[in-house]
Amino acid sequence: MSSSVKLPVLVVAVSFILLVYGAIPFLGVPALGIPVWSMGFAMSFVNDSLFSIYATNFGMPEPAPMAFGLAGALPTSWFIRMGLSPGDAYSAMAAVWLLLSFYAAMKISYLFGSGFYRAILAGVVWLTMPVVWAHAGYAMLSLGFALLPLYFWAAIKLFLQHQQNNSSFFVRSLFYCLVCILAVFMDGYSFMMFACGSSFLVISRFILNPEDRAYLLKRAVWIHVAGFGIAYLLYALYIGKTQFQAYPMDFFRGWGADLIFFALPTQGIHWIPDLLGLSVTRSGNEYFGDSSVWKTTFSLPIFLAAFWIWVKIKKSQRIVTGFLVIALFGFYMSLGPSLKVASVKQSEDLGRSMPSEEAVVPTGSSLLSGYLPGFQNMRASYRWIALGVLGAWLLLVCGISSNRKDVSTISMALAFGVVVLNIPDVQSRYQSSVSNREALISAHNDLVGSLDNTLRENERVVFLPYRNDFMVNYLAGALDIYTYNIGGDKNLSQASKHWPETMKGFVMGAYDERFDGRMLLLLSQGLVDAVVLPYFDLLDAAHRWPIKLDNKSKVQEILADIGDREFLSIEEGPFYSVVRLSKKGAKLAEKNVLEDRILKDFYYPAPVELNQKLRFNESGDGKGYLWEGWSYPESWGTWSNAGQATLILPLGSGRASSVKFDAIPFVGKHLKKQNIHISVNDVFVESITLDHEDHGFELEISDKMKDNSTIENMLKIRFEFPDAEAPAKLGINSDSRKLALGLKSLVVQ
Repeated sequence: MSSSVKLPVLVVAVSFILLVYGAIPFLGVPALGIPVWSMGFAMSFVNDSLFSIYATNFGMPEPAPMAFGLAGALPTSWFIRMGLSPGDAYSAMAAVWLLLSFYAAMKISYLFGSGFYRAILAGVVWLTMPVVWAHAGYAMLSLGFALLPLYFWAAIKLFLQHQQNNSSFFVRSLFYCLVCILAVFMDGYSFMMFACGSSFLVISRFILNPEDRAYLLKRAVWIHVAGFGIAYLLYALYIGKTQFQAYPMDFFRGWGADLIFFALPTQGIHWIPDLLGLSVTRSGNEYFGDSSVWKTTFSLPIFLAAFWIWVKIKKSQRIVTGFLVIALFGFYMSLGPSLKVASVKQSEDLGRSMPSEEAVVPTGSSLLSGYLPGFQNMRASYRWIALGVLGAWLLLVCGISSNRKDVSTISMALAFGVVVLNIPDVQSRYQSSVSNREALISAHNDLVGSLDNTLRENERVVFLPYRNDFMVNYLAGALDIYTYNIGGDKNLSQASKHWPETMKGFVMGAYDERFDGRMLLLLSQGLVDAVVLPYFDLLDAAHRWPIKLDNKSKVQEILADIGDREFLSIEEGPFYSVVRLSKKGAKLAEKNVLEDRILKDFYYPAPVELNQKLRFNESGDGKGYLWEGWSYPESWGTWSNAGQATLILPLGSGRASSVKFDAIPFVGKHLKKQNIHISVNDVFVESITLDHEDHGFELEISDKMKDNSTIENMLKIRFEFPDAEAPAKLGINSDSRKLALGLKSLVVQ
């Protein structure tokens, strides 16, 4: 057919893909949440320089690298520079990568002999797979999955098209290395899948095609190794570490896919299965992991089609066996360390992670996930299904490209069937993307607008209490201010290591006993110019707007306690209150007088008398003596929540000789003991080891410790916890606090 017919077909196919994904610039945004987080990085890049790849507006005092998604945020920043709003810039960026993926899918089809229309069908099949579009809320994870055809197009050109002229080999090698770099800066999951899948492609080519062995060994393999080596080195240099912390097997197991998820779609995701009553209602009350595990893994139709094609053409096209290996490996790894077959929680106490005794049988993949670098960080095991689906899709491409008419005809019918079963309710999808854009515009107008006249450009600001503050990324970038807050668990963990001690003392997400005092210290010590007290959760606000102002009453309560202070200036707005030093307060701070007043009024509790028992539960009298590194007290006591924690004990009459603690260590199945280093008034006392049988310890207080106090008759007891760990990392529950010591009570003797 003529190009006058081809162009409309191409436009319709591309429009359909963008509609399914939700990337419609000026009309819709694919999702909120993580995309909003990434928009903050993009705006911060814009505030810095054209070539900036570190965010400086949030995560003070050090510039913040992106743990993943730089390849998405950087182009978003370029679109913002062109005048697009952050939401439209993000949609435009996503559309560009989706179009590139579609182009690569068509090019792969051409390589195997497809014509124009069959190549378009192949591209539509790939980009309507739920593992791509249903992950849109995970931002660059979904775009990394979308780009797998691009990655494997580079691999196929390098390993299967081995023309022997040097210029062609150089171009293909350069292309391969650039794609490796793109992959690692887009998303770690798809990078690992590319590394594994392309390695299987090399191995299968070497085994099945003896005539190619010399080329592969002498040339292509070295480019393969160099490409991934260079990419990994650049990424490690960028983020400042060689790898992230490994996760326990219970986490891998919880996020492994159940066999029924592949075969029966989840209700509310796929249009046709919902109409036919073939979908199943699922929730986190029954299943392990999160909703993405069962919403994105429906893939039985394409696997069945792929296997049929392999049976039909395995003898005439040897490469399809390599594609089958890729498909089977991805499917196998997506199961996680243990097989699950309609596995549901047997107890309401079980969280998202899955104990081994809840599973059917081990799969054996723990040997890879538990010990091999890279594999150790693929904690959401089900996501390996993207590699499995990619292998099945490559087989489908070979089928629709086959020179056997019967195979190609049936393969095309199967491809259409896969598309029909996979697509969502397109009208609902469109409305959702439009609603996302409207919510983002509303949040921008409400939040940025209410602070634009209150905060000044380049001011140092802190939003309290801090959390995993996705929305702060956006606000800081939009307002061009500087803040200690940052969204993203990995980014928060890295940034908090460099925070000043006063900032480290805040309890994440809580208005603790010394919240107001620490807030005022930040101002008096000159660490910030303004403190913003939001009336809402800055993580939830990135996912939906408007939201309830649940914290407004608590903020007003705090302001009532300090509002009559003459050294403060307080502005109360519709969504925040902003606290600053008044002119008088600034003068007192310059004279180093204000900090002493704050310490005296807010920090030092009543003196502790000999044999007085301080209890650290929520109703106890010990809360006022918790200085930094402690969680908010619970009914039994309080946990430390950092790598170190401090108590302040002003002493009353009498001569103290020891402090006796009633405390428990955080130990269990995966952590047998806690080593604790203790100092008093900066004088090292001892290192102790506590296990599950220990319920307390005693410290001897020497004259040297008392004499070393900067404040008369006060004990500053500091604990360091080298073995502190989060229950979430150990697969116990979703608690992300780093626990070590549970403090119940103490007695000064």
